[in-house]
Amino acid sequence: MTSTHDLEISKLQTDLKDAKAIALTTLRANGELGVVINFLEKSFACKDHVALGQQIFKAVRTFGLSCAVQLRVDTEAINICDQAFDGQAQEFQFLSRLKNKGRVFDFGEHTIINYQHVSLLVRDMPVDQPERHGRVKDNLAVLLNGAEACLNAIESGTRADRIKSEFLANMSHELRTPMHAILSFSNMGHSRLHKVELEKLGHYFDRIRTSGSRLLMLLNDMLNLSKLESGKMEFLMQQGDLVDIIQRATEELETLITDRALKVIVEATDLDTVTYFDAEKMLQVMINLLSNAIKFTPKGKHITIFFDPHTSAQPQSLKRQTNLLTIVVDDQGIGIPEGEEGAIFDKFIQSSKTNTGAGGTGLGLSIVKEIVQAHHGYVAASANAHGGARFRLSLPIISHPTPQIDPKPKTEVDFF
Repeated sequence: MTSTHDLEISKLQTDLKDAKAIALTTLRANGELGVVINFLEKSFACKDHVALGQQIFKAVRTFGLSCAVQLRVDTEAINICDQAFDGQAQEFQFLSRLKNKGRVFDFGEHTIINYQHVSLLVRDMPVDQPERHGRVKDNLAVLLNGAEACLNAIESGTRADRIKSEFLANMSHELRTPMHAILSFSNMGHSRLHKVELEKLGHYFDRIRTSGSRLLMLLNDMLNLSKLESGKMEFLMQQGDLVDIIQRATEELETLITDRALKVIVEATDLDTVTYFDAEKMLQVMINLLSNAIKFTPKGKHITIFFDPHTSAQPQSLKRQTNLLTIVVDDQGIGIPEGEEGAIFDKFIQSSKTNTGAGGTGLGLSIVKEIVQAHHGYVAASANAHGGARFRLSLPIISHPTPQIDPKPKTEVDFF
């Protein structure tokens, strides 16, 4: 017969065993959580995708698991896995097919945790230990969530650096070209001052003046964009007719239009095109839009400008404004690549098709966007149904002057 003492000893042994199990579980759980915390601390010190992938791989291995990591950067896929990981190509192909289709997938001892830019395939999951299995899966999900945030930060920084570098390269080229012409023709004039005919000297001065005007235009673009984004640009709102603005823009660009053997068609309209706006700023908008169309339209083709009475293509924010004026500029150029319709209005951005030799700094359309938004309007680009690009400029019809227009305060880093 078992004594009370023996029963107490047995119960104590059982309690100690349970306590040991709980202690080990707690210790292991804290250790796994420590791995995640350590990874999160180190991940944001990573400056590139490969270093981050290696940190993910190292952290998962600390759990005692075999794994494969795939990082997706732009169109490139970076794969990191155990040397003994069989079927690497098939596994990574499977990861690529699953991207953006879910978060966690369980296949027995295999678990896939998936985010937009990073996927993790883990083998040897402790399915025979349900509590630990769930805990490990949760910890890995937190780990990958942090990795995704870090990848987004790295990608944003890389993209910003690339955009800035491309802008500086374009700007350097655009500034160097007129400056080279100014120096070349001034040197030629100086060296031939007493030898060359006055008519030839006049030609040199014309070229210097043309190049100087181009240089001044580029510098003004940079200054104007900086003022617009910082809210320091002043607007003089007066009543005017947008038809007159279109006419002035075509007249100012007449020489360029003629040189390229283009035809600009301005369609007549029965719409009331009178509203309040800053005439000089809106003239700059039309010149920039028309210059863009001229730049990309082949010789002998035509550009069409018209007022569109329909508002179906407007964003929801403008549809609530019943009185709108919409100007459409259609060209027969190379068009806009799919997915770049909005990006071409961003600062420093040019269409990927700009490398065809059309040139430009990538500031013109950004200035258009800033001025139009300051007028509480909207500008958008799209592919033209008949080829080329279509730009839609919508402005509210104002029956009384607006005292002052303040562009949206600048919230991002100024590169100027």
